[in-house]
Amino acid sequence: MSTGVLIVNPFATRVSAGITGAVARALGGPEVVWTERPGHATELARGAAGAEAIYVFSGDGGFNEVLNGAHADTPLGFV
Repeated sequence: MSTGVLIVNPFATRVSAGITGAVARALGGPEVVWTERPGHATELARGAAGAEAIYVFSGDGGFNEVLNGAHADTPLGFV
């Protein structure tokens, strides 16, 4: 089981609950968290400071937000 976090923007193009579930399974079962508003991905990335890795399933805006909130030593993955 993964100790990573998957940050998902439910409003991004091509993001759905079914695809998110498949992505989470492929990543080994990270904790899945959903963004709720602009800037929320930055907050979620900051809150994931102890995670093994942060994965992002979003568009480029969500990726940018996570980059701005993630700790420098945390590995990042983008879907």
